[in-house]
Parts: sequence; C-alpha cells; structure tokens
Amino acid sequence: MTSEIRSIKKRDVKPGMFVHGYGCGTFHDPFVAVGRFVETYDDIAKYLPEETEQVEILTDKIFEKKIKNDHSVRSAATAAADLAEALPAARRIHEDALDYARKFIDDVRNGKEINIAEAEPIIGQVIESISTNESAAITLAFLKSYDEYTFTHCINVNLYSLLLGKALGLDSDELKDLGLAAMFHDVGKGRISNTLLNKPGKLTDSEFETMKGHSLQGLKVLSNIKGLSEDVLCGVFEHHERYDGKGYPQKIKGDEIHKFARIIAICDVYDALTSVRVYKQAMTPAKSLSLMFKWKGTDFDPEYFNIFIRIMGVYPPGSMVQLEDKRYAIVLETNEAFPLKPKVKILFNHRMQPIISECVDLASCSDDGRELKVLRQPFPASMGIDMKQLSRFLV
Repeated sequence: MTSEIRSIKKRDVKPGMFVHGYGCGTFHDPFVAVGRFVETYDDIAKYLPEETEQVEILTDKIFEKKIKNDHSVRSAATAAADLAEALPAARRIHEDALDYARKFIDDVRNGKEINIAEAEPIIGQVIESISTNESAAITLAFLKSYDEYTFTHCINVNLYSLLLGKALGLDSDELKDLGLAAMFHDVGKGRISNTLLNKPGKLTDSEFETMKGHSLQGLKVLSNIKGLSEDVLCGVFEHHERYDGKGYPQKIKGDEIHKFARIIAICDVYDALTSVRVYKQAMTPAKSLSLMFKWKGTDFDPEYFNIFIRIMGVYPPGSMVQLEDKRYAIVLETNEAFPLKPKVKILFNHRMQPIISECVDLASCSDDGRELKVLRQPFPASMGIDMKQLSRFLV
C-alpha cells in the first residue's frame, strides 16, 4: 500500500504524526528527509528547524504510544522523600513570589509603575522549581489563603501556565515571557475598586462591563513599561478571549488568540474554580476539571486543555483524597499513564484520626487482593481541615 503524503504548516504538526520531511525541494529550500514519528512537542523542535514553514507527513502511519510504567520505576516512598526534600526550597520561592505580587498590585493601586526587573528572577526561580520537582510546586499552590486570593491567584496562574508551557515545548525565552504574562494577567484589576472586586452578590450589567474592562486596563498599565515584549502584552490583553470567538474584548477565536492567552485562560479558570471566593465555595480539582471539560473547544483550546489534564492529573499533588477503604491521604505525585491512580501518603483513618503513615502507589497497590482506588476527593475546608497545617505531614 502506497503511503499518502500530505503537506501541512509546521504549526499544525502534532505529537503522533509521522514526519516524512520538510522543505520545498528547491535550491534555496531543499527537501530534508526526517522519517520519524513525533512523540512529543519537544520532538517538533528537535526534528524541524525554527525557520521551517512546510512539513510533509504520512497520513497512513499511526503512532501507538507505549506507556511506560513509571510507577514500577519510582516508588511512592521515593516520591515522598523527593517531595519532602524539595518542599522547603519551593516554599521559599512561593513566598518570594507572593511578596512580589503584594507589592506590584499595591503599586498599581497607588498609580506607581511596576518594577519588571524584580519579577524576572522570580519567574526564573519558578521555572527552575518546576524543573526540579513539579509536585512540590503544585502542592504549594493548593495551600492558599482565602484572604489573599488576589495575590495567590497571580502566582498560581503563573505556576500552572509555566507547567503547561513547558509541556508544550516552549523554549526558555518563551517561558520567561509566558511567566510575565501570567503573573500580570489580572494587573488591570488594580484599577478596579475592591468593593466591586469583592462584591458577594451578582454583578449588574454595568458592573460586569466595568469588570470586563480589566483586560484593556492591564494593557494600558503594561504598555508604558519598557522591555516587555508584544507576546506578553497579547497574553494579558487576550486571556478572556474564548476559543469559539465569544469572549472579550475582541471576540477573536481559535489560533487568532495568542498562544500565551490560550494557556493563561485555562490556568486562570482552574485556579478560580479551586479557590474560595467571597461569592462561592471552592471546587475540588477533580470537579473543576470535570466542569472545564464541558467547555473544551468552546472556551478553551482543546489540545492545550488535554495536555493540562495530563500534567495536573485528576488528583494533583497536595490535594486530599479518600480511598475505597475509607482512609484519607494526600497526593504525592500523579501517575501520568494512570491519571486516576496517583501516588499518595495515607495519614488518617475513616474518622480522620492520625494513623501510622503509609506511602502507596495506587497504580500497583491492592487491598487484600483487591485494587485500591480513590473513592472521592473531599474539600478539606468542609471537614474543618487547614491544608497549611496538613502539609507538615509531607516533610
């Protein structure tokens, strides 16, 4: 059977495709054979030069991904030990970022110019942190305070966006710009009154229009600052655009929306749903993802959203779960190949009484010959649990 060759744009190359080669076959743009499957977004950068425009793929070749059983290589006990070792450094970075968020938001409220130079090393530290131990960084994102939502939201969206950007194969310069865009995505809210921002009831039409104006206000704040790239400004200005074109302020859609904005849109909603606000209770990560899944392709870039689920997991590190045997545990690490079976540290019995801790990989664990599964994901605050206090069991 003859292979069918199709020419596509480089930007349309996706993991799972078989790249036949690239180039137009001319003297100035010779054809270069590749003959490889693209397994990850990193492979695209590896096999196709940056200046490549057209790529030939073979449409009859299908890549069947072989899932590695990482759980058999890395035990839950090892994951727990690595997490305990990485948490102190991750916590320091988290606190530095939180201090900076408090400062730059206050500066905006007081009409002062933001000091971008102070943000850049913090973004670099976050990138280094997720490269060292993603689980430690994500764990700290769930130890957030209701009273400081405005500040924690900035740094959590920054963290989630960098995780997603890294998974999408962005290079180091792009990650730094993405981090800045994510950190400042809601900077325009600094020009909206706290009374409106924290209103417990439904907004009037007029109030909602004022709130929607924070995208443009953010652009105005940042446009006066030297050294910010156009990509950063687009990420801030467009993060409320929707994939189907029904967002704001420009009602652009699909790939017309800057990739930074498409990334930030997902992370912004995820952190908002999993946070307590003056007008709502927080949702568990599992319920939040379930709700967001319904908006895939309308609100969110479907490809980016699928990758976000993969890197965060249904039960992300730092979240609490109850197992089928009724014991309670904290998630240590996701199992990418088995998203419903994370590595956990069991801490309490069914009455929430402390027991001898046990590190368990649910992907390879059984209880009296039966598979041990997650029963549900409770919301800690509803049980009177302070996650910041609970985190001491991880170190």
